Amino acid sequence: MSYRILMVEDDSRFCQAVQEHFAQNDAEVICCGGETETYRLFNAQRFDLVLLDIMMRHRDEGYDICRWIRERNKNIPIIFVTARGDEMEQERGFSLGCHDYVVKPYSVRLLFLRVKSMIDHTRLLQQKGSVQSMHGIEIDDKHKICTVDGQDLKLTPKQFRLLYTLLENAGFMLIGERLLTDVWDYGYIDDERVVDKHISKLKKSLGENGQYIQFVPGFGYQFVKENNGQ
Repeated sequence: MSYRILMVEDDSRFCQAVQEHFAQNDAEVICCGGETETYRLFNAQRFDLVLLDIMMRHRDEGYDICRWIRERNKNIPIIFVTARGDEMEQERGFSLGCHDYVVKPYSVRLLFLRVKSMIDHTRLLQQKGSVQSMHGIEIDDKHKICTVDGQDLKLTPKQFRLLYTLLENAGFMLIGERLLTDVWDYGYIDDERVVDKHISKLKKSLGENGQYIQFVPGFGYQFVKENNGQ
C-alpha cells in the first residue's frame, strides 16, 4: 500500500532525508518551499498527508497554509514539523487543525512511523464512513451502490468514482487535474477533456439531480451543498 505526502519545507536537507527514507517504504514525498507552490500542488494532486514547517519566508507562513488547507479539506492529516516547539506554538498548531506536532531535530524513521500510522487510521475511518448523501443522491463506496431518490442508478466505474469524489468534496471547487488524479490515478492521463466528457454523461444519468454538478470556467467543477439554498 503506497502513500503520497506533501512536504512543505524550505530546507532541502530535511526534504532530501525524508524523501530518501520514505521512498524505501513505498511512500512518495513531494516537496515544496512556500505558499504559492503548496496551493498549486494541493489543488492539482491527491495527497494522503501534509508535513508542514512553520517559519519559511515569513514567520507564520506554515500557520497560514494550515488554515488554507483546513478551509478546503477538513480530513486530510496535517503534521507540523518545525523548530518552534514551545507549548504555546503547539497549542496554536492544534487549534488550527493539525493532527500532530513534531519538533526538529527529529528521527526520520520515527517520523515515517507516525505518518504511516496516521494515514492507515484515516483510511480505516474513511472505509467505515464510505456513504455520501446529498440532494436525494446516496452513494456507498464500500458496496458500490448508488441511488437517486431511492431508486437504484447504474453507473460506470469512472462515473461512480467521479460522483463520489464530487460529493465527498461538496461545496469545494475541483479543477480538472485534481479529478484526473483522484479518478484516473496520478500520472495515468493528462487530458482534462476526458473529465468534461465523463461529467456530461454523469449529469445525464442523474437526470434533474445533475443540476447540482456545476462548472465554473477557469476554476473547475463542484457539487453544490444542500445548505447553499439549492
